[in-house]
Order: sequence, then C-alpha cells, then structure tokens
Amino acid sequence: MSPIKDIYDPENLYAAARLYYEEDQGQSEIATHLGVSRPTVSRMLSQAREVGIVKIEVIHPSSGPANQLSTRLAEALGVQRCYIAPGLQTANSQSKLGAGLEPMVSQAISDMNLSVGDGLVISSGVAMYNVSRMKLPQLPGVVVSPAVGGLAEPEAWYQTSEIARAFAQNTGSTYIPLFAGVMPSTSLYEALQNDVSYQQVQHLWSTATGVLVGIGSRTSGRTSLASAIPKQALHEAECDICLHFFDADGESLAFPGSDRTIRIPLGDLRRIPHVVAVAVGNEKVHPIITAAKIGILNALVTDEHTAHAVLERIGS
Repeated sequence: MSPIKDIYDPENLYAAARLYYEEDQGQSEIATHLGVSRPTVSRMLSQAREVGIVKIEVIHPSSGPANQLSTRLAEALGVQRCYIAPGLQTANSQSKLGAGLEPMVSQAISDMNLSVGDGLVISSGVAMYNVSRMKLPQLPGVVVSPAVGGLAEPEAWYQTSEIARAFAQNTGSTYIPLFAGVMPSTSLYEALQNDVSYQQVQHLWSTATGVLVGIGSRTSGRTSLASAIPKQALHEAECDICLHFFDADGESLAFPGSDRTIRIPLGDLRRIPHVVAVAVGNEKVHPIITAAKIGILNALVTDEHTAHAVLERIGS
C-alpha cells in the first residue's frame, strides 16, 4: 500500500483506530498496512482520541446497566455471579476472543481469593486457550493443572498441558503437567493409575480451590472437538464441561470409552468452591442454560450480547 499523505485526515485516523481497536492489530502491523512508521501510528491513535473518533469509557464493574444485567443473568441461571463484558466478544477468524473479556476474567479470578498452596484447574477449548494468554492477576504460590487429558492433540486449544503452562507463566504460578491423552488404551489407562505424576494431578483435582472451564457447544453442530471423543455417539449432547457431556435436561451422557477418558471427576467439580465458566456467542446460549441446570457452575464470564440472548431464551 502507498504511504498515506495526510496522517491527520479523519478517514486515515479512522482506519488506524479501526485496525487497532476493532481488529486487534498491533501498531507495527498497522504501520506496515498504512505505509507509515510505528511512532506515526501512535500519534494517529492519540489524535483519533482527541478529535472524538475513539471514545474510551472506564466504568466500575459494580455500577450501571452492566451490573443490573449481570444480576438478572445470575438470578436467571441460579449462579452466584456473572461478569459481563460490553458488546459482542466472540472469537474472530484467528480464534481470539474479544479483548473486553480480559478484565472480566481477571476479576473472576481475583474473586477466587487464591493464596499460596491453593490449586487451580483449567480445562481445554478455545476459550481457555485464549484465557491462558490474557494479562491476568499474579498468583504466586498457586498450583495450576489441566482438567482433562490432551497430549498430542492436533489443535492447540486441546493441548491442555500447554494451556496450563501458558496460564502459569502469565500469572506467576506453578503448574503440574498432565502427560496423558484424552482417551488412552485400556492397558495404558490402567498403567497410568500407578504413575506418580498422574497421581499428583488427581490429588490437585480433589483439593483444588478453583477451576476455569469453557462450555462446549452442542456436539452435533461442532466442527472442533478433542480428537478421541466419538462425536457420532453424542448427538444428544447439549453441552460439555471438562469432557463431561450432558443432554438438554442436564443428565450426564456415557459414550464408548468414557470409562477411561482422562478428565476431572464430576464429584470433584461439584466440591470445588469456585467454578468459573467463560462462554460467549449465539452457539453458547443453549449450552450455558444447560450447564447452569447441572449445578456445577458458581460464576459465568460472558458478554452483553450473549447475556441478553440467554435471558430471552429463558424467558421464552
């Protein structure tokens, strides 16, 4: 692209602002796209704010319409708290969630009040893959571990040990890897029960203070799922939490190999004091409602668009 001639032309300021704030491009990328230097992009973004092309609001989470919406949604779902990001924060083509979710996830983690020695479990999926790369509160002394197996998965958002490692690195916590696939063979599953590292993970599951989970969409419509899960046997699944699949009534579904699927037990999930789910988008409306029926979730992080859609569906 030819270098722009007037960097303060409103159309050019708008172009830079849109790339930065809406498409989440870095200043260096924008500089290349517009044919200018990175410092010039920085000046353009500042000018866009000064002339009103970009308006930034800092709103306390305990005030205003967003708080009213979160209260309504929490009451409708029967959970303790909902954290509502503005607008629509669904994933883009690079499977990157909207930046507006980051402060909401951070607040939900802070509200767990984790301290040295506490365990935190994190599941797989696109939402957790993105969460693990967010700027989050520091958690020194907290021990993190995957909630499910995921060794050698072809898609990055099901490689659970890497998700836990990235989360630990970003939060200053430590982590225990899980060296197991989603569904080992019978002989490997039996051998795994005597593995010391797997026993460490099991111990963390049974003693954890918090867990971060995604809410899987209806299995029949999903294009992405852990590779070992027999999708064809789960056509009635309305949602899944940590590879536990549930029908529309919230009843647990068995499937071929479910007895050797590596996942945190439902009993442990029900015992953990803080179970926070992150889910946004139209395809998550039914799964969120189903997940709430199960009675595992304490809190939900979502966005305004999804919150209104869930309330509308519950009302209808």
